[in-house]
This record gives sequence, structure tokens and C-alpha cells, in this order.
Amino acid sequence: MHRIYRMDSRHISWLYLFLGGFLAGVFVINIWRNLFLQDMELLNAASLNRLRYLEVDEGSFFLYVLKERMGTVLALCLLATTYVGTYAVSVFALWLGAMAGVFLSVASIRYGIKGILLVLAGILPQYLLLVPACIMLMNWCYKVSNALYHPEKAADIRYGTRKQYLMRKAVQLLMIIGVVLAGSVMESYINPILLSGFLKIF
Repeated sequence: MHRIYRMDSRHISWLYLFLGGFLAGVFVINIWRNLFLQDMELLNAASLNRLRYLEVDEGSFFLYVLKERMGTVLALCLLATTYVGTYAVSVFALWLGAMAGVFLSVASIRYGIKGILLVLAGILPQYLLLVPACIMLMNWCYKVSNALYHPEKAADIRYGTRKQYLMRKAVQLLMIIGVVLAGSVMESYINPILLSGFLKIF
């Protein structure tokens, strides 16, 4: 029970950080609304019009998306092997919340409730896979960092040999990469079709 409680409390703390980042993103956009909305092309009419009729090269777009997603996975995994690994996970949760706050704020200010629908059209269906993958990756990085630098807090390292522990972590990471890969396929081949269709009736 103690182990379950610790896992739940850790995930709740990440949720708090995400919400804190989200509120910070909303605050920044609303306080400096004129500065951001006048100078940024983010979700403005011109950028949406380009997206509406953009011909996407799915293969090239997939490689770009995969590079971005796997770059994030690699960066977090590398940071997990350093002393700041657990802090990097917390900063990542904060950053994700801030980006979500910025996008939703800009979309709602520009277009109202239609802007929120626009954001949903931009993140579905890939985020149905990428969000769970992100949580799994954060959990993986947190546990690896603890195992390296705070073994007294790493309960799962006590089960089996060191080789078995490393094999478990390798399998878990491959599963995470597989989910990210599937999400990237959705983002590259399915989402552009859905987003383009939505923009034509937007």
C-alpha cells in the first residue's frame, strides 16, 4: 500500500506542476495579450489559411515529427542518467502545462469556443497515444534516476538481479518508443486529413 501511495502522490505532483504551468501560460498570454497576438503568427487567420490548403508530404512530415518526438524521448532519457533526472521530469511537466496554456489561450482569444475545437482538431487522434506515452516516459525517467542516485527510494530495483532490472527497463523503454512511434504515425498520416477537413468548415 505504501508503494502505491507513493506512486499516486508522485503522479499527482506532476499533475499539479502541469496545472501550474498551464495557469502560468494563460496568465502570460492574457497579461501581454496585445504583444503576443499582434507579433505572433500562432493560430492567426493567415497561418490557418495556409494550413487549410496545404499539401502535406506525409513521408517527409512523418520523419520531421518522428525526429521531434524521439528527440524529446532521447533528451529525457539522457537527463534521467544524471543527478538532475528527477528535476528534469518535473520541469518537463511544468513546460507541457505552459505550452498547453499558451495554445488554448491564444486559440480562445482569437476564435472563442471555436478556437478550443481547433486545438482539439490539432491534437487528435495522436494525443490519445502520446499523452499515455509521455506519462510512462516520465515515470521511467524518474525511476531510472532514483535507481542511479537514490537507490533507497527505488523499490523496484530490489526485485531480481541488476541484469534483470536493466532488462525490465529496456523492455519498458521499447514499449514507450513503440507507442510514440504509433502516435507519430497518427500525427503524420491521419491528423493532417482531419485538421484540413475541420479547417474547411471552420
